[in-house]
Amino acid sequence: DLNARQQRNWRNATRKIEKNEKLRAQYPAFEPSSDINIIHIHYKSNLDTLNELIVKAQQTKRYTLDTEGAKNKKHEKGALIQIQFIHSINYSTIIIIETNYLPDRHTILYEKIKELWSTIFSNYNEIITWGPIEDEFKEFLHLDFNHIGKNIEDTDLQSLFRSWYNEQQKTHPEMEKRDDDGTDDDEELDSTTYDDATVWSLQKAIEVIFKKFLDKSLTVNWWQCGLDLKLNTWKNQLFSRHNYDERKEKQERFKMVQYAINDCTSVAELYFHMYPGKSDDQQTPQVRPATTRTITLKTPAITSTNITNILEDKLSDISEDEVIELLKPKFNKKEDAPHQSNYEQGELIITTTEQEMNEFDSNEQQLQQQSSTTQTTTTTVSKSERQRRKNMKLKWKQQNRPDFQNKLKRPIYYKYDFRKTRAQLRDDNIHTSHQITINRKYNEVIIGFKSRQELEHAK
Repeated sequence: DLNARQQRNWRNATRKIEKNEKLRAQYPAFEPSSDINIIHIHYKSNLDTLNELIVKAQQTKRYTLDTEGAKNKKHEKGALIQIQFIHSINYSTIIIIETNYLPDRHTILYEKIKELWSTIFSNYNEIITWGPIEDEFKEFLHLDFNHIGKNIEDTDLQSLFRSWYNEQQKTHPEMEKRDDDGTDDDEELDSTTYDDATVWSLQKAIEVIFKKFLDKSLTVNWWQCGLDLKLNTWKNQLFSRHNYDERKEKQERFKMVQYAINDCTSVAELYFHMYPGKSDDQQTPQVRPATTRTITLKTPAITSTNITNILEDKLSDISEDEVIELLKPKFNKKEDAPHQSNYEQGELIITTTEQEMNEFDSNEQQLQQQSSTTQTTTTTVSKSERQRRKNMKLKWKQQNRPDFQNKLKRPIYYKYDFRKTRAQLRDDNIHTSHQITINRKYNEVIIGFKSRQELEHAK
């Protein structure tokens, strides 16, 4: 039998799930409208990535911030810090700091993380949060680099949204009112009043302003599990219910990453909706880190058959210590920091042989001889030349290499872009390191495979 506290938690969890699923059925899912580069930060990050991020931070003046706490925690220690570098209204970088997997404090890598942090929280940069910024860091006081200082402009968009919305109601009375169903007493999910005391949830604000569904079903989750696949925590059984399921372990982490990203990008999009004039004062940095990825995932609907399982999870007595002991990194084992992409599936990777590189050496030498012009001109020319060479190599491979002749055509939904197409291919268990080409005229995708065997397997 459940005690009184557990019964109360059960009722609250049930009400929140039902409300969440009602919104899921009513509105299209919120998805970021801008291009997002995702970079995980932990003990396997490499110094080049951190150096590139520091340069980006020096060129960025506006950020959004969110955090996630550990599930069933015994100690008040958070698990995740997400920071969105807003370079422009169309392009952002999001770093996900996995605080349970940071490097040893005496390493150069850790010092670089501290330098990145101090660069972000300085120079009167604007830090946008949904709620007071101090609340975001209550569970991260154990981090020695967690110092935000006073030389930042902290913007509590939740507080500003309340007065902004009330003003919009006065000047634009035709705006749709919020739900008038007075049966839900959970103010965080569905407040029925609009006065200056109203506490707006982020989910409700996205619903009212954008008519979109911001999923909040993962608020309580194993955020300390190690989300980046490079951490290899997916090799342990955590999300698989009975027997270990590699696909399940990876998929749950992908969903959690997308969830964490949406909590940042939704705040940014609300900010620019409220203050459209701010969208023109951003600067796109010149450096794009090599170890980045962009993901788009559809969160599966929660049906009545598995609501009970979710509620049981919320009442679980498993401790944080047990999870961290299972998943935490072992620092007494040296591991080389990989320099490859974080994304282990479905990534476009075009390799180049030494022979192919030699075919273009003469072009490179000619380019170097022309470097007597200004530095800006040289940078521009070299970038365009690199792209031209890459295109030539790809074209040559497609025409001459046998492993570029294995192609498969499949129909796709006409609204799918490259990210959604790759996500669909992953769902269909089709993984390729070669190029995919979308034919808009015929609503089909052409998929390249390295071998005939891979092609036959995908059919």
